[in-house]
Amino acid sequence: MPDMMTVSTNGQITLPAELRAEYGIQAGDKIFGERTDEGYVLKRPKKSLLDYEGFIKGISYDEETELTMAMSGLSAHVMGEDEC
Repeated sequence: MPDMMTVSTNGQITLPAELRAEYGIQAGDKIFGERTDEGYVLKRPKKSLLDYEGFIKGISYDEETELTMAMSGLSAHVMGEDEC
């Protein structure tokens, strides 16, 4: 049976406590939504961007393209869109 949620006057939805506990979602966590043929699906990123703090520190990129590609790959990983 689907979980019932209510939309507040500010457009906010509260996730039921059981779902938060089951998926390890805590206050301040980020989730994202994706439109599918079935409707709108909420997803939790594999990792927080804060988990990657310092990841690129100390690496010099000579071309803007290299940095753009690195950030694109990192974004895909965080959003769970890669094979890793």
